[in-house]
Amino acid sequence: MCVLLFVRLESEFIEKIVGDVLKKLHAMSSSHPMAGLFGIDVRVSKVESFLNMKSPDVLIVGIWGMGGIGKTTIAEAVCSNVRSQFGRIFFANFRQQSDFQRKFLKRLLGQETLNTMGSLSFRDSFVKERLRRIKVFIVLDDVDYSMALEELRDLLDGRNSSFGPGSKVLITSRDKQVLRNVVDETHEVQGLNDEEALQLFGSKALKNCNPTIDHINLIDEIVSHVQGNPLALKVLGSSFYGKSIEEWRSALKKLAQDPQIERVLRISYDGLDSEQKSIFLDIAHFFIGWESGKATKRLDCLYGRSVTFDISTLIDKCLITTSNDFYKRLEMHDLLYEMAFNIVRAESDFPGERSRLCHPPDVVHVLEENKVKSTAINCRSCICSKVDVFE
Repeated sequence: MCVLLFVRLESEFIEKIVGDVLKKLHAMSSSHPMAGLFGIDVRVSKVESFLNMKSPDVLIVGIWGMGGIGKTTIAEAVCSNVRSQFGRIFFANFRQQSDFQRKFLKRLLGQETLNTMGSLSFRDSFVKERLRRIKVFIVLDDVDYSMALEELRDLLDGRNSSFGPGSKVLITSRDKQVLRNVVDETHEVQGLNDEEALQLFGSKALKNCNPTIDHINLIDEIVSHVQGNPLALKVLGSSFYGKSIEEWRSALKKLAQDPQIERVLRISYDGLDSEQKSIFLDIAHFFIGWESGKATKRLDCLYGRSVTFDISTLIDKCLITTSNDFYKRLEMHDLLYEMAFNIVRAESDFPGERSRLCHPPDVVHVLEENKVKSTAINCRSCICSKVDVFE
């Protein structure tokens, strides 16, 4: 009995030391993923206060707001801050996530467990017993009603009996109704205030250049139209960098006519040359989640030249990003992703006459009708052009 008690105390002591070291290393890191963001600290602190990290209760907090307002950024920042306090971390973007249940259980229980036990679900007593022994931090990002809410209810049902003591869950959504009767607290994300918006836009549009009086006046007008939306400020500011005052004024006129968020993002897209537009649409339809190097090689083959400069331009304009991990996977904000699909849908009312196909029902319809005019079709793991198969 004494030996077992000593082993348990020693294990707890080692775990405490490891946690303390991880916190210090995290604080010392110069590549913190939230570096260079404006107005993030207050918003992150608010969400963390709702989560009440010191409480042993399993708490579920919702983050709600319009697209591009910073919900995912806040969730990522909170996740980064608390990483060392949890035995397991799981982060899933629902809009880009397939087979959520399997990936969740693989991450939290391990592939070996899944291989041994076979098919498992959140309702299995074995799964419930394992999960309630683990202190977890879960982020379910960009959830809406069209997704498997029943799966979420199976996962979250019982709250304190679902996971180990002190576990926390963050759910982000554009739809407040999704969070009703699911979360303990809801945080509505507000747009950046005037000072934060000016700082963010200026950091992208001017970088280290000193603004002229004309710049300052135009920035004030632009920021008032965008209404504090960080994504719009970032994308629009990046597209203005290096442009003349006349080009700024021209873009502002467009913005004044239609300040809707997609119109703001479309201004940046319209500033690309024809091939860069095509590459942007190809990435949105076929290469999200691909390793940057692998996607670049495929696009090199497709365009018959190196597209490295074009991809760099898209990154500089904040139209695409790369993941922070070793693989540097291509990523894109959901609003930009939706904009790309809307651009292609607008080409024709008939799916087979569009330049690209990715939506499964459209692909099935076109193949069944044998009327394919599209230059490319994404069939899950393959990309087919009229003359080549790339995968």
